[in-house]
Amino acid sequence: MENTNKKFNLRMVLTILFWGALWGIVEATLGTILHLPGFEGTGIYFASSTIILPIAYCLMANCYKKTDSFYSVYLMGIVAGIIKLSVGFVIGFIDRVYFPAMYIVLEALAMGSALALFRPKNVLSLKTFGALVLANTTYQFMYLVVRSLTSESVFASMDAWKAAGEKYLFTINGVAILYSFAIGGAAFGIFKLIEKYNWNLKFDLNKLVTSPISVSIALALSFGLTIGLALIK
Repeated sequence: MENTNKKFNLRMVLTILFWGALWGIVEATLGTILHLPGFEGTGIYFASSTIILPIAYCLMANCYKKTDSFYSVYLMGIVAGIIKLSVGFVIGFIDRVYFPAMYIVLEALAMGSALALFRPKNVLSLKTFGALVLANTTYQFMYLVVRSLTSESVFASMDAWKAAGEKYLFTINGVAILYSFAIGGAAFGIFKLIEKYNWNLKFDLNKLVTSPISVSIALALSFGLTIGLALIK
């Protein structure tokens, strides 16, 4: 059970900033690639919502593991959302700027709440996968609600629901969950190989995550890539 009275110390703040910056880098780089004309016509299997979301959930699960606090996941989402929102300083704060930032915060809200419910002990576990399934399903529903409030409602008719509601809540949601399972399975296999062959990896992730230098570099890269790639689109 998480100690809700736990204070956010410097290590936790640096950890949140690091994982939030990584999320921002993924959104800037992979998000830009997946929105290129060559990818946009390939269907749901290469859609940004089916590829980036599983990666984001994995990053959030790692942040939760390193801080042992689901509140840190909420804050991580705010960090990533601010990074995404920084595009507004160069192209203006229009709907295609603030909506993606808002969706990032909703993803973090869904995942943080799911982790609070399942409270997994390890990143690669059935509880984490269960939290991810619940989080993505919840997020897709929240996305449909926001979409209905800002444009044509997907709940207005059966045709509207079939056109968008079923697509996001079932098809895209299902593909994203499968991708998440594949990522988790691959990571699990790699760690088992490391254990089997006793590979001594002289790499301390904890030191990297909590280093002010690495956190500063990650934040600089995330803001720089986010704004820079937005300028050349």
